Amino acid sequence: MKYLFAILFTFGVPLLLFSQNFSEQNKISGIVRNDSSPVLNAYIFLKNYPDFNTLSDSEGRYTLLFPENLRNDTLVISHIGYEQIEVSLANLNRSPNTQILKERTIGLEEILVVPEDKALKEMLQKAVLKIPENYPSKRHQLNGLFRQVSTNYDEFTQLIEAKVKIEDVGYTKAIGSAKIKIEELRKSDDLAEKDSTYIMFLRKFQNSQQAENQNSVAENQPIQLYESNLIRKNYLERSPLNINGFMNEFFGIIERPVYQELMGFELVDQDTIYQIAYGSTDPPIGTSYIKINSRDFAIVEFQVTRYMDPERESYEQFFMKYKKVNQKYYPEKLIHKVIRFINRNIGSHQMDIQTFYFDEVQTGKLKKIRNWEKELRDSRIDLNPSVYDSVSWKNSQYLKNHPLDSAIIKSLERFRSLDEQFGSNGKN
Repeated sequence: MKYLFAILFTFGVPLLLFSQNFSEQNKISGIVRNDSSPVLNAYIFLKNYPDFNTLSDSEGRYTLLFPENLRNDTLVISHIGYEQIEVSLANLNRSPNTQILKERTIGLEEILVVPEDKALKEMLQKAVLKIPENYPSKRHQLNGLFRQVSTNYDEFTQLIEAKVKIEDVGYTKAIGSAKIKIEELRKSDDLAEKDSTYIMFLRKFQNSQQAENQNSVAENQPIQLYESNLIRKNYLERSPLNINGFMNEFFGIIERPVYQELMGFELVDQDTIYQIAYGSTDPPIGTSYIKINSRDFAIVEFQVTRYMDPERESYEQFFMKYKKVNQKYYPEKLIHKVIRFINRNIGSHQMDIQTFYFDEVQTGKLKKIRNWEKELRDSRIDLNPSVYDSVSWKNSQYLKNHPLDSAIIKSLERFRSLDEQFGSNGKN
């Protein structure tokens, strides 16, 4: 993050530029109640895009901001001891709405002790200590889909997709040991407004920082995304999931306290998964949270949002979701949302949203990725096009499992079809 702030100061960019972030976004306000009183800490989120979420306050009030293109999604409201409700955003007014939660009967299998503050601390500490035991210790491969969508306010400006294979080693070893191979690649036109002079100056600045070994960030997008996995990087001394760093991440210091709130729990295959929100506000707003399996203390989901201004309008976000395969937890989904520095109009309205979907995990005997096949850190994949095979992509199981949102397709096809774009941007 240091290089990000250094860039801002180097270019003399005032923070008020960030105030543009939500100017083109929708806002829904409401009140969550039961039959007699407001409901504190109800978890409110978009059904298809749960990273847009918030918590209700002591008066049951909440405000949720989301992009205009998601206005057809569904609002979900959840709380321990109540029936979950879903409401179409199209049926909600922009003025405060009131939703009534009904109490539900809790079965014996759901009756458990809710952790107190001390227990939350112990749970987080155990989750960190258990990382070497719960996550891969041997060589393995992940097969899946890389997708990068670029935004500009309520429009989408570019799509990059790649079928990938990742070969990694145990989580106690450096993440630089991992190898990424691109099987197939396709990309759309880039409809964003770029300032070539600004980009050139920015590249020189980044190169000077890397020459001084200051926070070298990979140019290669899949490598950049894979290296944003904070669970994978827990071996680093300053990692928020290192035994020396978790206290600062989840509890802060006297001058900068961090608050925690139990958002709820869910039962998955007879395991109880606790969701804990944390942040600098009391109660936390829910944009940073961790999900822990109480059986083995594995971290099954982790979202971290780093705000860059007091208004929380400009941010960088990391999301990690894991699944259990043969007694170990492997990544199922990784997301990294980062500001796109392509012109002087800097802010979270222009972002790259990078996602990995891992559908297959391979262990045991592997066909290793050779050094000449692996992606290089300083090589952007969009600058190395491959032949576009429309039939192969059409029949891809990855796309069937993770279809592109219709709003993204509609936005990117405002000048010509995506298939035409993929073809013309591929290697002849």
